[in-house]
Amino acid sequence: MKKKSILVLSATAGAGHVRAAEALVEASHLLSLPITIQHIDVLDYTSRPFKKLYSETYTLIVNNSPKLWGYLYKTTESKSLDRKKSFLMKLFDSFNYQKFLQALNDHQPDAALCTHFLPYWGISHKMSKPEWRIPFFAVPTDYGIHSLWMNPWLKRYYVATAEAAWTIKSRGFSDEKILVTGIPVMPQFGLSVDQHVAREEFSLDPHTLTIMVLSGGYGVGVLDELVPSVALFLSKFERKEFQLLVVCGRNRKLYNKLNAMNFPSNVKVYLYQFVPYIDKLMDCADVLITKAGGLTVSEALAKNLPMIIYDPFPGQEGLNATYIIERGAALGAINFSLLNYKLKQLIEEPRLLEHMKANAKKIARPNAAKEILADVLRNI
Repeated sequence: MKKKSILVLSATAGAGHVRAAEALVEASHLLSLPITIQHIDVLDYTSRPFKKLYSETYTLIVNNSPKLWGYLYKTTESKSLDRKKSFLMKLFDSFNYQKFLQALNDHQPDAALCTHFLPYWGISHKMSKPEWRIPFFAVPTDYGIHSLWMNPWLKRYYVATAEAAWTIKSRGFSDEKILVTGIPVMPQFGLSVDQHVAREEFSLDPHTLTIMVLSGGYGVGVLDELVPSVALFLSKFERKEFQLLVVCGRNRKLYNKLNAMNFPSNVKVYLYQFVPYIDKLMDCADVLITKAGGLTVSEALAKNLPMIIYDPFPGQEGLNATYIIERGAALGAINFSLLNYKLKQLIEEPRLLEHMKANAKKIARPNAAKEILADVLRNI
């Protein structure tokens, strides 16, 4: 049987789209499926100014004016976004699609699997023609779905939730085009690891309540206040000790500021920069304080790790947070005071933490990438 060729297409607009694409590629290496797979970033085939504008705009807006992002998300969702009315898509079409179309022609894939909507919106006018032969599949990377993901020329949608599937169906798409799979995560997030063994690797106390904090979309002006606020609050619990694992990522300024601080003696703070073993740190943690990015949430759920979602960005993060909070896998907090209160709940009610862990396990989809690849193969 001849191997099928699958091209995984992403766009560097936030890390989640790329991580989902990488998860699909990694899963393909573990499966005995007759496929070859390659991942490309569609923005690499656009002009340099467009790539810079597109990849940096989201981060710039959400970090500096999250309310503006929420407004843009809502208003673009409520309007028709065909090519004639979308300035962004017209811009992409006019100046950028030729190189990308040439790349598709060079690769000649049997299928294109998109973890961002830009690849197929940019060439939608070509996909509508009878002679078009490459089936495109969409893999949205959040728990709700924006209308930008919806396109009549797609073969299939692989969505995170039944709610997302319902939203697509309500726009006139048939059930046959939609499959609820979850969001693709790296295979290691689906591994079950004993917490004591995991903590031993990082020289952590096996019996101490351990709180993990991910920098994610937080700016330095948030976490350099959040971490000491949490540590000070935890210090008020007499005869109790805590471990705080803070992942600063590539935010060197944040790392340096926190590293220069003195923390209460009963709160041991461990700082990490960018690390390739987030899954191992999750194995060590009892609860995760984080934003509500689709990939981060999916990775934590796959690890059955309860979450406190702190001040999510409006738009897709708000939808992600609502989904997991409604299902009892997370608590929410919009300020430091409420964050500390939610921590107090978990400290004083250990059964609540166990209940949240069980709920996370119920809605986790650690095998999403495998399900998606197997279904693509059946449909090409």
